[in-house]
Amino acid sequence: MKILAEGQRVEQVTQFKYLGRIISSDGYCEKDIKSRIVMGKQTFGNKKRLLTGNMNLDLKKKIVKCTIWSVVLYGAETCMDNDPNR
Repeated sequence: MKILAEGQRVEQVTQFKYLGRIISSDGYCEKDIKSRIVMGKQTFGNKKRLLTGNMNLDLKKKIVKCTIWSVVLYGAETCMDNDPNR
């Protein structure tokens, strides 16, 4: 595709990162999903000491839900809407 902006040709890329999401030209979300899983693992690693301590189980679940799952699932609903296999 040839796109011009102010007379200059805009470079076409296969993927780029925008607002923390990996956007690909083919419309698939696989790389973005893998990236989110890695970020969730890193977030868990940062909270591991807190979550493996002597804390109420319900409170641990709430912390996981708020800190880890929010990172992993960020933008998941838009990824599903753009999935060409759906």
